[in-house]
Amino acid sequence: MKLYTKLFCIILVVSTSCKKQLELPPENILIESQVVGNPISAEALLASSYFKTYVAIRNYYYMSADLATGNSMALATNGFVSLWNGTLIPTSNLIQTLWNNHYSAINEANVIINLIPYATFSQSVKTRLIAEAKFVRALNYFILLRDFGSGALTGNLSGPGVPLQLLHYSNYDPSKNIARSTSLEVYTQILKDLNEAAEVLTDLTTATPQVFRGRAQKTTCLALASRVALYMRDYSKAVSYSAQALTNNTQYVLASSPALVFPSTTATSNIPLNAELIFAIPVSYNSDIADNNLTGYFLKTAIWPNPAFLATYSPNDIRNSSLMMVVGNPTGPATRVTPSKFANPLGRDHLPIIRLSEIYLNRAEALVRSTNSINTEAISLLNSIRQRSFPVGRKPTPFNLASFASVNDLINAILRERQWELAFESHDMFDKIRTGIAPNSFLTNPNKWVYPIPRREIDLTNGLITQNPGY
Repeated sequence: MKLYTKLFCIILVVSTSCKKQLELPPENILIESQVVGNPISAEALLASSYFKTYVAIRNYYYMSADLATGNSMALATNGFVSLWNGTLIPTSNLIQTLWNNHYSAINEANVIINLIPYATFSQSVKTRLIAEAKFVRALNYFILLRDFGSGALTGNLSGPGVPLQLLHYSNYDPSKNIARSTSLEVYTQILKDLNEAAEVLTDLTTATPQVFRGRAQKTTCLALASRVALYMRDYSKAVSYSAQALTNNTQYVLASSPALVFPSTTATSNIPLNAELIFAIPVSYNSDIADNNLTGYFLKTAIWPNPAFLATYSPNDIRNSSLMMVVGNPTGPATRVTPSKFANPLGRDHLPIIRLSEIYLNRAEALVRSTNSINTEAISLLNSIRQRSFPVGRKPTPFNLASFASVNDLINAILRERQWELAFESHDMFDKIRTGIAPNSFLTNPNKWVYPIPRREIDLTNGLITQNPGY
């Protein structure tokens, strides 16, 4: 988190003759070309784009995906309930804030991508900064498309996605307003950015875990691409990307037990990032205690695991045993538990975005769907996740070809494992939608499976940006 929050404050004081004064930018303000012209300030701008991505992802938006499907519960009076029960309106401040935060991160990435090529410092540094900025842009566009793209998760890729802005903002000019690109066009750009970033990035080997797993590496790009391809139902690409993402078995290692990935701790800083985490927001690395994360789960008053969901786990599954579910706030309701993924009393928990176990399951699902067969490798990958989730001596019988009567049976087993494995990590709602399942009884209308476009964006563009159906 040091990368994201300890940004540089750079002041430029310009002095010159009076006759030249009108030709100068305002004092104490760095123009964009100056920011990216210096490697230190360019790094700071990249850090800012990462941080804004984190701000856009955290809290309500991260937790609502599990709340929507019943993995977790909340009081009906909680404001973020509207994110999943179909009652959002185009004037909602929640969606305007979400939209603004993601586009703000994209804009800073665009500044780096578009202007750093003209800088005069080291080409290798410029190449790395541009590649990381492309990852940041891709991640933010993927989340925007997932949340706002009509048809993006249901297979209608010709539907309106989001405005694909690849130029940085310079000044407001109505003639520069752009309409929503199709979902396919946005997906295509996301994969283009990830491919180009993966081509030039390498996986660091000497950096501290917080730096290594808290910013884009080669594997980070390929891992995200495997999820993107799965969501857009290009299963052959998902197979290819996941294979590439699994090649680094030195820096990214599947833990022998899920309990090792999210150890319960009361520490406030320097909490290690497990080798299974491919990309995470390392909030607990920051020494600023005021900057916390998902305290809602620990407090058990805003959100908590649903007992009905916990009952779906098999007996002895570590992901639902005392190793993974902890008491949480001792003054909170005794009948509620806290997932150890977010059990730090001060919210000093890493925010997992991509884990190696997800890539195993991405690949397993894509293999079955792309071959339309009861695929042996997919079964092996499924067993890897399933078997490590039980203690020695209590492991279930491994799956084999005879375990599944049909292709759908195997797909359903992979999806069930995905729900158990990635619970509380902002996946389940989107996994339901992309497989044609309503997230909950309030959201049976597919038009409500995406958020409304903020009304302000429609008004500012005089309707050039159109509203999603049903709003």
